[in-house]
Amino acid sequence: MEDVSAESASPKPMDKWYQNLDHAKEIRTKLHFYIQDVLSGDNPMVLKVAESQITITSPTAFGQISMLDDLLTAGPEPGSEVVGRAQGTISFAMAIQMGLNIVFTEGKYKGSTISILGRNPLVEKYRELAIVGGTGFFRMARGIVVSNTHSFDTSTNYGV
Repeated sequence: MEDVSAESASPKPMDKWYQNLDHAKEIRTKLHFYIQDVLSGDNPMVLKVAESQITITSPTAFGQISMLDDLLTAGPEPGSEVVGRAQGTISFAMAIQMGLNIVFTEGKYKGSTISILGRNPLVEKYRELAIVGGTGFFRMARGIVVSNTHSFDTSTNYGV
């Protein structure tokens, strides 16, 4: 199989890669990482960019839209090895709707992305979101993300 690096100079390498793709063979990859979610302080990574007329009075922040650019780390500690970024949008209703790109900046997946889309009901212990695509090593990715909250500090608004 051709190289699946995230960088291509033109569409031709992608066409060749796709033509040689063995459609019957799938590669299963299981990843485990942590998103460092900084909601306030000097350097917040989640920022509100829009809200509706009722957002401020809604118990669910209905109508709020936020952008995020969180660190993706190998461990739950804030100083853990950085492997990438979690970048995207969050829309608030009864549960949040997330459009998220996992961007790998280090290691063997450097330059590759995974695209995630779905409903993320934060009140549930485990949440499932759809993997709807990817680039580089994760071209044509599909699958699921199982997410849970490792920790959340209400005094600093810092979640993992």
